[in-house]
Amino acid sequence: MGLNKKNTVRIGVSLVIGIILLIILLWWSGIDKIIEQISSASPLWLTVSAVVIIPAYVLKAIRWKLLLIPVKRGIQVSNTFWSTALGAMVNTLIPIRIGEFAKAYVLGEKERTGFAPACSSIIVERTLDLIGLLTIGIVTMLIVSTQTSLDQLVANIFTAVALLIAAILTVIVVGTKKEDAIIKIVIQVTSKIPFVKKYAAKIADFASSLIKGLQGLSQNPKTLIINLSLTWAAWLVHTSAIYFAFMAFNYPISFVASTLGGTLMSLTHILPATPGYVGSYEAFWVLIFTMLGVKEREMLMAIGLTSHIVGALPVIAVGCISVIWLGVSFEEIFSFKKYSNIQNFQKE
Repeated sequence: MGLNKKNTVRIGVSLVIGIILLIILLWWSGIDKIIEQISSASPLWLTVSAVVIIPAYVLKAIRWKLLLIPVKRGIQVSNTFWSTALGAMVNTLIPIRIGEFAKAYVLGEKERTGFAPACSSIIVERTLDLIGLLTIGIVTMLIVSTQTSLDQLVANIFTAVALLIAAILTVIVVGTKKEDAIIKIVIQVTSKIPFVKKYAAKIADFASSLIKGLQGLSQNPKTLIINLSLTWAAWLVHTSAIYFAFMAFNYPISFVASTLGGTLMSLTHILPATPGYVGSYEAFWVLIFTMLGVKEREMLMAIGLTSHIVGALPVIAVGCISVIWLGVSFEEIFSFKKYSNIQNFQKE
């Protein structure tokens, strides 16, 4: 059983919207100028930008193996690597975030850990990734806002966002000790904000899952430090693809600014997206890097479009290899029937 009719329609509509958005952005920037800029890009740096996904996957695979030690010792890094690659491919192709469940199911079958334990570790992974991205974001925002000649308004926005990130991190950390009190505050605050209050319960559930994810790790400081270090390393490697994409076009941008841009781009993946991030990637790219001071429209769009393609192709390619390596079928990993107990798991 594949995608149901409702999800098929939803994906189809979002893809059409994404294509329309992409066409508008290409028209706005000038398609001829974009093609001219892309034709002059360095193949060497584009290749480097594409292959950095491999070491990022390796670091995440090692982290996942460590997180699963309480469940089973001796899990092969190769299996966590290919399962990670498979999940990333699914999340890229289908914007309804079943990639995490797909990789948990596949690893659970491959290593015989079971679906629930593997899925529990993914909640911890999600918590670590969010903490990693938020901490990288707050540091790079503060550096960029003080060392880069940004508009005062943009600098103030970055400072405000950095403070918001600090507040979110505080909620997560304090929540490990006082979860009930923190969740109550989250509900009280979000229920009073227009356009947000209808999502108050979902936000509270999300915050609760993050807190629970960190609670287990916080019992062992050494394990927490190791996993956070792997998380920071993985995301710094992952976001370096943005820096290499700019280098391919010989565009001067600091590593800190490109890392901030890459971090913000990664955080946008939390939001609803189109299949393959078509259009939505370019829209967020233009918004984020315009704020970071990249003013040349055709150059900005050319780098963004190239970064999207160069970033997506290896994710899909390695994901396809993972399907073969793990001995599963595309029908199997894209089937909702295999994840029928997800709803029950999420409610526990």
